[in-house]
Amino acid sequence: MGTTAVAEIWQEVLGVPVADDDDFFALGGQSLAAMEVVAALRRRLGVTVRVRVLLEHPVLADFVAQLALPEEHAPDRI
Repeated sequence: MGTTAVAEIWQEVLGVPVADDDDFFALGGQSLAAMEVVAALRRRLGVTVRVRVLLEHPVLADFVAQLALPEEHAPDRI
């Protein structure tokens, strides 16, 4: 999965432009916004991930890298 689709979701939720090296929280994100991102990922992209993954990997490129891991290497995705 590329960063473009995830970046679009972040942009919609946060209301600001997003680049690969941007930090979710530095852009104004907080826990409620993180839950919105996770819900949008599931609804629009069919990706199931726990909010904790975004909390622990708040930089867009790092977060997307976590989503790309096979499920057996990313237990927080389920």
